[in-house]
Amino acid sequence: MTAQTTLVLGANTVITQERCTVEFTTSDSLRFGQQLGLLWLPLNEQRKAVCSPAYLHEPKDWAKLDNSDTPHEWQLDLPDLFDMQGVSFLQLIAYTYQEPTLNLPAVELHKVSLTLNGGAIHYDFLASERHVKAAIVFEIYKRNGQFKCRALGESSTQGLASLEQRVQVSLDIRPPDTHALIQEAQQRGSPNSDTRTPRQVQAGETWTGTAFAIDEYHLLTCYHVIESAAMIGVRQQGQPDREAQVVLSDIGSDSAIIRVSDPLPCHLPLAQQCSDILGETITTLGFPLSGLSSQLQVTQGCISGLTGLSDDIRYMQFTAPIQPGSSGSPLLLPTGEVIGMVTASLVHEHAQNMNYAVKFQLLSALLASAGISLDSAAHGSNATTAPLTTPQLSKQSRGALWLVGCQG
Repeated sequence: MTAQTTLVLGANTVITQERCTVEFTTSDSLRFGQQLGLLWLPLNEQRKAVCSPAYLHEPKDWAKLDNSDTPHEWQLDLPDLFDMQGVSFLQLIAYTYQEPTLNLPAVELHKVSLTLNGGAIHYDFLASERHVKAAIVFEIYKRNGQFKCRALGESSTQGLASLEQRVQVSLDIRPPDTHALIQEAQQRGSPNSDTRTPRQVQAGETWTGTAFAIDEYHLLTCYHVIESAAMIGVRQQGQPDREAQVVLSDIGSDSAIIRVSDPLPCHLPLAQQCSDILGETITTLGFPLSGLSSQLQVTQGCISGLTGLSDDIRYMQFTAPIQPGSSGSPLLLPTGEVIGMVTASLVHEHAQNMNYAVKFQLLSALLASAGISLDSAAHGSNATTAPLTTPQLSKQSRGALWLVGCQG
């Protein structure tokens, strides 16, 4: 019996059988071909796409499905593929199917296991953060006449579309059977209704994020931070813990307003109008990786783009480093005004500091929808017209920042 090689993240090994079988499993209740997709993407030495990928719904001669009844088993002809001009790498990408116009349950990528050649090589990909929608989990390449593989774990919360610019090829993000999904959406109700199935969490599951106060009783945070939470609390050093309730949330802008019953000591003003902010210095304050430290963290960067992925006008791009748990952190101008709220980050070794924030205009609209006056929200805050240094800005604003703790 052949001994099994179990790979850990970053490890590599030789593939002795060049025409190999790759089988996939997942510990989730999600099914390949229905909620989860797989694609094999050939790349050149610069890691740009050489040709279109092989999908579950569109196999290739060099990547065939072994059995149509089990769409997670593949037959790879590595010599045939790598004989193609320009192919240096073959990357495996696992992703969740998304159709934003349909009223369907949110799906996340948690764990994917793969086995090569009947058990000769095994690797378990585990998502290192919440809300992962796509991940480069495996890579095959040829060195010194041998085929080798490497275990990867480069993930994105923005989905498959976030990889298109890097590999310079159009990727098919649509579910394989859109007609069936449309029927399912129609059974659930209008895509614009509030009948979307909540994200499923296990009883007792806990997670954290960041929120900032915008008046004496209300805080802003991300929708995905408080989604499916049975209990929400906020915490700040030197202050009593407080329970919070959701006042209003908007999945489209990934924003939510939560309310506490006791007055908050400090709050931040939203920007009222801004122009020519591209390149503007910004500061973020939040509670990333709160499992390691519950201390407020401060980072600095600039506004590097005025739209999000695929030119989404709801978001802006910024360079200040963030981590899981930063969601809901304010982006502060040197004057102390909130220009945006941290919502997502593209995690990839070749895409550094591609971070995104909800624009202040959408946050203002959410507050107006909840009947919260922007004038009263700004009144009594620590806004100033004179630019502040980062230490001054941190000292002035930290009292408005709260660690959000959620439990399912």
